[in-house]
Amino acid sequence: MYNALTYSLYFILPYVSLVILVCGVLYRIALWLNAGKGPLGLYLGLYRLVIKPKQEDFLDSVKHILARMFTYYTILGVSYRRDYSTWLGVLLFHWGIFLLIAFHLHLWLPQLAVSESVMFTLGTTVGALTLAAGLFLLARRVWIQRIYGVLINYLDDYVAISWVIIIVILGLALRLTASSSLFNEASRWALGLASFKYIPPPSNLLFYAHVLAVELFMVYIPFAKMIHPFSMPLNPALYGKFEDINEVKKRILRELGW
Repeated sequence: MYNALTYSLYFILPYVSLVILVCGVLYRIALWLNAGKGPLGLYLGLYRLVIKPKQEDFLDSVKHILARMFTYYTILGVSYRRDYSTWLGVLLFHWGIFLLIAFHLHLWLPQLAVSESVMFTLGTTVGALTLAAGLFLLARRVWIQRIYGVLINYLDDYVAISWVIIIVILGLALRLTASSSLFNEASRWALGLASFKYIPPPSNLLFYAHVLAVELFMVYIPFAKMIHPFSMPLNPALYGKFEDINEVKKRILRELGW
């Protein structure tokens, strides 16, 4: 007989977390579609980081957003005035998260011909780099108080980065200490979720903690700054172009005679 708490946390909660994540993101998108646009209304994504002067049309905006998402090149331009350490930290942190998520898809695709030794090397290497980058970005928030007069040290920033760091630490600890049978047990549990069939998760405290941290993080995403992976790609669809928010504000003030 399975334990009721284990059943609730590792069979019921994954579905609840996924529903909240999807519905929460869709709800936020609906709010954005109906919100005021522009300098006196709403700009999506990270303030001052997603916009670019002199965007001409929809395709230019799409290319700009994709380039921002994959290379973070504006950090080396106007955003932080060629702050190479920040650029490298942001790049490694975000790409590390993307790759770690991709590696976890192997749980649902055990038929892939990837050896355990390769997955171990890739997982631990990317995990270690992601952890190092996350710790650097967290420390940077302590060192730097203001950028261009905008306060960056909000509680949500600390919570978001710290939560990801905790997830990565738990994952690395699990990877380095777990038995060789863990992957097969975890894969059976994951495939059970995909088929709506309860299969007990691996009996491992680090596994329990790692998965629970991920499930709760999925609930947190739609209601916090971590929504930006979804908001940034929507900018060109909503606006068609971007303008420098400071220049727009100046123009409006001039038109008002202020």
